[in-house]
Amino acid sequence: MVDSSHTTLGAEFERQVGTLALSQLEGTGGLALMRAVSWHNALARLGYAIPLVIVHDLGCLIAGLGRPASQVRGMGDGELCDAWRLLLIELADSELVRSQAGWKHRDPMVGVVLARVFSAVVPQLPESVRVLRPSLLPVDIVQYSRVEPRSAYNRFEQSVLVAWLTTITAHRLLPILEIEQVDLDALRLLGLFRGGEALPGVDLADLYNVIISPSLADVVDFSMELLPSILEVRREAGQQSFSIDGYASVERRGKLDDLVLSQLAYDDDLFAQKLVDNELFYFTHEKQMENERRTHQVLVDGSASMRGVREVFARGLALALCKRLALLGEEVILRFFDSRLYEGVKVSGTGSAEVPYALQFRAERGRNYARVIRQLNQELALPRRRGGHSLVYLLTHGECQLPPDEVQLLATRAPIYGVFILPSGPLSLPYLDSLHRIHAIDSDAISYGRRAHKARQIMDEVQHDLDGGRRASSSMTARAFGKRGDGRRGP
Repeated sequence: MVDSSHTTLGAEFERQVGTLALSQLEGTGGLALMRAVSWHNALARLGYAIPLVIVHDLGCLIAGLGRPASQVRGMGDGELCDAWRLLLIELADSELVRSQAGWKHRDPMVGVVLARVFSAVVPQLPESVRVLRPSLLPVDIVQYSRVEPRSAYNRFEQSVLVAWLTTITAHRLLPILEIEQVDLDALRLLGLFRGGEALPGVDLADLYNVIISPSLADVVDFSMELLPSILEVRREAGQQSFSIDGYASVERRGKLDDLVLSQLAYDDDLFAQKLVDNELFYFTHEKQMENERRTHQVLVDGSASMRGVREVFARGLALALCKRLALLGEEVILRFFDSRLYEGVKVSGTGSAEVPYALQFRAERGRNYARVIRQLNQELALPRRRGGHSLVYLLTHGECQLPPDEVQLLATRAPIYGVFILPSGPLSLPYLDSLHRIHAIDSDAISYGRRAHKARQIMDEVQHDLDGGRRASSSMTARAFGKRGDGRRGP
């Protein structure tokens, strides 16, 4: 018995391939086709059922993989195909297409840009086409090589394709306006903070919301102002080798043969635990230059008091600070708080999950700063198998009332950097003496022309503290043999 669902899917696949017979692009090939399949599937996951040829032509145009044909090509109604070709020529003059080399047009990015463009066209479609359910296409290139588009176009009914081409060309101003309103800075911001083909940790819906939301433009602009201060950072790493006799240093890593003998005095269970946690000392012939294990928690106030310019500065600074620390090889977590402390995201040197998180987070739970700091103290008090130091960065406003005793307790566990944005008067909070560093951002410092300079000052100060901590760590001598750090040193 023939599986009817399999037959239906096969027919839909061939129907979609057949639409490519109406393509009005030149210079495309097999790579462009498979990328178009990826864009089509991304649109399907977002709920859009769009003929493959339309996704292919517009997507390849945006990604710089093809150019509009000089004259009508392919099959189908000549007048309709020519209208589609002329629309592609108009779209090719948009800033997004002309500057396509300036942003990393990976498949998820192109997919959400196409979703924004098509979102304006969908309401104009006939109802029978508008309610169609999307389906995913196979990603095996061998299957596409077995189907000839012209033959498939003639074998299957193409009313959906005709309806799409008729609608998008009749309402040509809609895609033109949408493509002109795409925020190129947001695309560059997402593209520069990542490597590889995927966007690790980023949901398509979150990426789509970043692309379509005009309210995020100010934070994106501020983040772009800070990009030179972020991308110039390079992690210092490496090792020095010594060819002379004897040992060069004492390290946390090494061979058991080089173990510092005093470590053998531990009980068997404690010795095994220290071995697993990399807390034993070894004599080495090489001096490994590596950062001490640290976890940076960047906490951003997400309450209603942070709306407006406070929100722009706090979120832009948080993104830049997190990325700089991550590029330095540090472990960084970006979190928001209001009446509670939220989980947040882990920031890496190549990922971009923190960008949509920082841009879109909205808290509607009021304020309860006492609960927030108690929650943080409880987390830091938990026994941690990995050890290391914690540092806390608090980005909030000048009226953030925290219990002084809880702040003092937190300060014994982690240095606290306080950034207080637009205080209504002189900064006067009862817990300031417990903070490691304090920055009060007044209206002059947060003004458009000076805000990036102030943010860079804060980041430079943080890095200066970290460099001082590395120098102190590298000067460890044999006096530390057999001793365990107290986990509370400054950065």
